[in-house]
Amino acid sequence: MKMAWKAAAAGLMFAGFGAQAQEFKAGDIAIGHPWVRPTAGTTMISAAYMTLKNGGKDADTLKSASYADAEKVEVHEHINDNGVMKMRQVQGGLAIPAGATVELKPGGYHIMLIGLKHALAEGQTLPLKLSFAHAGDVEMQIKVEKMPAAGGGAQVHHN
Repeated sequence: MKMAWKAAAAGLMFAGFGAQAQEFKAGDIAIGHPWVRPTAGTTMISAAYMTLKNGGKDADTLKSASYADAEKVEVHEHINDNGVMKMRQVQGGLAIPAGATVELKPGGYHIMLIGLKHALAEGQTLPLKLSFAHAGDVEMQIKVEKMPAAGGGAQVHHN
């Protein structure tokens, strides 16, 4: 799948990330501004974020994600468990309703890269593959970026 750079006007859809955000497409699913956090210290985990917009008439599901240099890649969500915020793997895939947008963001849904073989530094790119139930697979080159200043706060992951 080829990477397309959005024109400045179209980039307003992803205004928090600047006018020329990366976008990829798989079937009816538009994937906006995929990015991954740099690793911190000796912690060999990270998280990837993006916007998934289903422009089709049928629901789809993000079944899985993969990155060759990670032991595991899982779709996770934050949940409130009796007042304690926890992360857990999304079972059965992440639903993307017809005509809807699902945001993977700090403090919400995200893709965990667990057991990385090397640290991730700001400015690098890495290949991430997403697999959808109907739209199929899309391979992307995504950038390692620091969390935006207006982001959703710190994220801590416990294995």
